[in-house]
Amino acid sequence: MKKTITVIATSLCFAFVAGATDVPQSEVFLGYSLVRLSSNGNIIPSRDLNGGSGQFVYNFSKGFGVAFDAGAVTNNGAINQTILDTTVAHLVVGPRYKFNQHSKFQPYLQALFGGAYTTTSTQIFATVASPSIAVNPIIPTPGEAISARLVASRRSFAMLAGGGLDWKVSKHMQVRPVAFDYFMVQPESLIEGRTRERNNWRYSAGFNFTFGAQ
Repeated sequence: MKKTITVIATSLCFAFVAGATDVPQSEVFLGYSLVRLSSNGNIIPSRDLNGGSGQFVYNFSKGFGVAFDAGAVTNNGAINQTILDTTVAHLVVGPRYKFNQHSKFQPYLQALFGGAYTTTSTQIFATVASPSIAVNPIIPTPGEAISARLVASRRSFAMLAGGGLDWKVSKHMQVRPVAFDYFMVQPESLIEGRTRERNNWRYSAGFNFTFGAQ
């Protein structure tokens, strides 16, 4: 009887350890990101920014972990016949919960908080009328056309809240076909008082690599 109990207990311990090795201790995601910036009233319409993002996750136990997410997206499209170059970079951190970590398909939810840095610029052209210094090689002569870049930037609060799905294809690699997050950030505008863009969306997809075991 004692031998039977010992065998059963040993088998359960091995099964537990074998199951635990399927749960990674840390994860690293690298992929593509598409951010949809919301409209800023009637002047700046909604627009798409493309780029990439990366995420590091440390798993504690039972699906709970902490995620660090960083990335940048950019757009150089025309808005009201003006070419604007816009870049949004972010760094956020927060809790993440992943379901079914022992199965092939593993959905997750997350809520991350941090900051964002946004810069917007456009090329402007002008003609020199009458320079203040008559003789100076740096200052153009009257009537000469010049160009300059008008730049505005800001730092603001950022939040990512949403989730996605990881598809396990091997022990240490997963494919993330879809991740969708509400992306709250306030991009800069070249127009004074027009910085109300806050409610945006992010789609991302790529590869998730797993390391270690619990």
